[in-house]
Amino acid sequence: MLIEMDDGCAGAFTVSQVSPGRRNALTFEIATRLVSLAWDQEHPNELWIGRRDRANEQLMRDPALLSDAAAALAHYPGGHQEGWPDGLKNLLLDFYATVRERDRGESRETSVASFADAHRVTCTIEALLESHRTDSWIAVDPAPRGG
Repeated sequence: MLIEMDDGCAGAFTVSQVSPGRRNALTFEIATRLVSLAWDQEHPNELWIGRRDRANEQLMRDPALLSDAAAALAHYPGGHQEGWPDGLKNLLLDFYATVRERDRGESRETSVASFADAHRVTCTIEALLESHRTDSWIAVDPAPRGG
């Protein structure tokens, strides 16, 4: 899927359930004029940094180097592998904390998806299908209906 952001920045999003040897692969790549970043879920503790003006780097996860918000999600010291089960653990910890605080009438920043988030995903999928049917660009409204 080709995308264009509001500011004109272009991007690509690829989804495949038929790529041989890519079982549950999840990768992110961000390329800018000066630097590229790549992360692979199968190597979750490594961030590859590509540069034009010097050697490429591989940054290893180390809680001592993370922001406070990111360090709260790292449960082991640097050099110890964290991965898929730890991500699920963090999601459930966040979910239960969100439920507890909402029960008390409080609100908090959360990584838990909302119904509005689900609506935006559905609108994006519908726009993708319409784009394919019409062979044209389709705008996706970033705000959910009624909100």
